[in-house]
Amino acid sequence: MNALIVNKKILIGITIIPIIIMLVIAIPKISPGGEQISTNTISVMRVEFIKEDIKRVSYGVTERAGAIKSEILVIDEKGKAFYDLKVDGEKGVDIRFKVSSQDIKRLKGLITDTGFMHIPKSEFAVKNNKSEFTRYKLNVSLDNQAKTVQWVDQSASKDFVPPLLTMMSDAITKIIENYT
Repeated sequence: MNALIVNKKILIGITIIPIIIMLVIAIPKISPGGEQISTNTISVMRVEFIKEDIKRVSYGVTERAGAIKSEILVIDEKGKAFYDLKVDGEKGVDIRFKVSSQDIKRLKGLITDTGFMHIPKSEFAVKNNKSEFTRYKLNVSLDNQAKTVQWVDQSASKDFVPPLLTMMSDAITKIIENYT
């Protein structure tokens, strides 16, 4: 009888140990303040984001597309940022600022943890019948990797635009709004 009780205690001990180890690993990753390992291992990052409001004008046989509004944001791994805004081709606003380390970590996490660098398609074409649309270009350099993706709003795209791209543009637009 005593051997059976000892065996049950050993069995319970053996099953509890892996659960405790899993919790020790999982809790820092789940908690809001926990940092992901992948965000700390990046030594070089550069993000270039271009957003253009485009209008197509048809002249019968020929057609011209031009940017009504153009926004460019460039951020390096240290948070140094440059923002350029042009409206109707005229020089608008040039702003230099520093992005907080928390926003840089969030952006790095979004790039590394979502699989952005592995999106198979790099260009999403615009429908022929769209005369006004927003075009985006995101160029990310991460250590020895580089990824450039160009897309348009889902309503103007011939193809399905992955929600990840919308999420990326929303996050970068929020940075622009917070610092300019």
